[in-house]
Formats: sequence, C-alpha cells, structure tokens
Amino acid sequence: MNTIFKYRYRLLQIHEFLIMCLMGVVFTSCSTGIESTKKIRMTKEDVRLMEKTPEQKFAESIQGSPLSSWPKGKPFLAMSDRTVYIFEPNGQSTENTDKSLKGKTLTFEGIENHTNPDLQEECVLIFSDGTQTYRYHTGKSTETAMKEIDSSRLPLISDIALIEEWKNQITGKTLWTKSNLWYDSTGDRKSGLKFAKVTIEDVCPATGDFPIMVKISGSEGESSYLQMNYTSDLHDSRNFAAIFFLSDPKGKYPHISKENWALIQRGKVGEGMTKEECKLSIGNPDEVRSGHNRSQTMDIWQYSDGTYLMFTDGLLTKFRQ
Repeated sequence: MNTIFKYRYRLLQIHEFLIMCLMGVVFTSCSTGIESTKKIRMTKEDVRLMEKTPEQKFAESIQGSPLSSWPKGKPFLAMSDRTVYIFEPNGQSTENTDKSLKGKTLTFEGIENHTNPDLQEECVLIFSDGTQTYRYHTGKSTETAMKEIDSSRLPLISDIALIEEWKNQITGKTLWTKSNLWYDSTGDRKSGLKFAKVTIEDVCPATGDFPIMVKISGSEGESSYLQMNYTSDLHDSRNFAAIFFLSDPKGKYPHISKENWALIQRGKVGEGMTKEECKLSIGNPDEVRSGHNRSQTMDIWQYSDGTYLMFTDGLLTKFRQ
C-alpha cells in the first residue's frame, strides 16, 4: 500500500508540473489549445448609445461657445510653442512669425472671407497678441464655420472664458478621483490615488497638452494637480467625466475589504484579489487566456505594459506588475 501511495503521489506531482508548464507556454504561444480571446473594444457608436453618467451630464452643462457668439476681444491662451503653426505664416514666411507664443493671450478680432485657388470661399479667424496679427484658416465656408466652429475645439489654443466657467462650477466642490495621474506644482508626475476624496481648490488655464489645470487637496492637506480637457466627449480619456466622480465610488463596492481597497487606490494588485478588484485597480486586460484541469479553472490576463495576472478559480494567485 505504501508503494501504491508513493506511485499515486508521484503521478500527482507530474500532473501539477505539466499544468504549470502548459500555463507558462501560454505567455509565448497560442498553439497549446488554450483559448485566446482579444479584448473587445467598443465602437464610437456603441459608446454613443451607452447611458450617460452623472459626471458626463454635469460636464455637458459647461460648453464652449459657437463662433457666431464670439465678441471682439474674446481671449484665448496659446498652449504650446507649436501654436504658431496653426496660423498662416506672416508675410508668407515663417521667419517673420513669432515662434514663442506659448503662454501668450491671443484675442479674437473678427473674421475675413478668403478665396482659395479653387475659387471656394473660406472663413479665416483673426487673432492678435496686441502687436501682431494671426490668421487661422478654418477650411470651412463662413456659413458653416459660424455653426460648427466651437471655442472648445480649436487646436493648441484654449478658451479662457470657458476655463473660468469651469472654475466657477467646481471650485470648492468635494469630488473623488478616477485617475492616479497626479502632478506637483512644477508639472512633474507624482504618486496619486484612485477613488480618493478631494476638494477642488482652484482651476486655471494650462500650457502643454491639456487646457485646464485642476488644483486639488486630499485628506492629508497636500495640494496636487490634475490635467483636464474641457470637452464632454464620451471617448475622451482626460475630461471631467474620465477623471472625477461626483459621489463616493466605494459605496458601490461594500464587499471589498479595506486592505484590497487600499491596493486598488494605488493601482496595485495582491494575491487573493478577485477579477473585479483587479479591473478596478489596473483596468481591463489587453488579452485573456483561459484553461482548466480536472478541478480548477485558470485564467491569464496580459497587459500591454508587461503586467500579467494569473487567476485560479477566479482569485489572483500569481502576478507580475
């Protein structure tokens, strides 16, 4: 009987070894017979048909203004040194164009009708920095431009009045963060928290990739900053609805332990976490592979940054992050 026991134990060891080898092969090959399912991405039409969140509805109440309503002198901020390239070169030569527009205020001075070589009429927006005039070709007729040009959608310049409206609407509010992409006062990245309760201290125009810098303070009292777009597009990953909650998200997940919630806030995972908890922490995987033996199901999630998670019967058992 002892010999039979040893033989069965040895078979069990071999069986477990083969399973681990099989799961290891999954990372480098799809020819093992284990199913591989790519992440399904929604189309823009799918996104459009989704029910809007309270955050999206709130953001929609703060809109840019159409060209037809712009008063002369309406201020915009040049967000980048590249802003100069959206304008017609002065004197038909870039040598006469100021290449240091970043941070300058440009005021709207009116429109001109320009006839292109194909004899099509085009609406041209005129801006000034007080000493020099800049012409922005819209590529649209004046009639179309008046309806379709919006102050929130001009490239590389931001609508100062719209940013002031955001400041009036959210300064002093208590919100909860969706993103841990936080910055310090110099614009450098810092460690932030997801799902953290914060107070909005200020909203101001920004230079760089995003038009708005939102100043926040958390429970520790230290100020941090979040960069934000002012659009309400559902597919925009840096607008208000993408980086803030209007109410505490923890209330939706009362079953998540305090320890696991702390990991989620830092964008980390730990052994024993569920798939739901891992998604909250680091998002949906780019690729999912599944398999099973006689008694267990095994899933591997892979991410484009090299992170992988291994689940056994739905719980995280191994990971690389």
